[in-house]
Amino acid sequence: MSTPPRWDLSNVYPSLESREFETAIATVKGHIDGLEKLFADKVARMNAKTPVKELSAAVGDAIDRFNALYETAGTVRAYIQSFVATDSHNTQAMKKMSEFQMVGVRMQNLGNQFQAWVGRIAPVLEKIIQANPSAQAHAFSLRDTAEQSKYMMSEAEEALAAELSLSGASAWGKLQGTRGP
Repeated sequence: MSTPPRWDLSNVYPSLESREFETAIATVKGHIDGLEKLFADKVARMNAKTPVKELSAAVGDAIDRFNALYETAGTVRAYIQSFVATDSHNTQAMKKMSEFQMVGVRMQNLGNQFQAWVGRIAPVLEKIIQANPSAQAHAFSLRDTAEQSKYMMSEAEEALAAELSLSGASAWGKLQGTRGP
């Protein structure tokens, strides 16, 4: 019996244990730390009455930081998922996926905070979009984010929902993916 083919993912990271992969995880966590600090130190104090120049700079900064975060996190997530999807009994990959899902909760909480904030600054959103190139490039998404913010739960409820997602649907999906014959 021949060995089934395997994907060669070494062009992304050498392995799940490699220094390069661990550096990417640390980079994602560093981006999250930076965004959490931005939100705690700056964004939390800003609302629609904050001067548009300050708001547009903060919105642009947040967008740029989120883009950097999502680019690296998306690569890491896809890399881990490629192992899990092709071998549901790969315990190392499953462990890395579980660890990364905890990072994902932090990302989701930041996304929720950003969405709520964009909703709060919606009265001046068009001025913000005109004042910042990153905001201009993401104008559709910002407008949609402001609209969708109307349907959010409280910050505490959104955070709880993000945390519970790990024990709900994703846990069910893991169970279904690892069931034996």
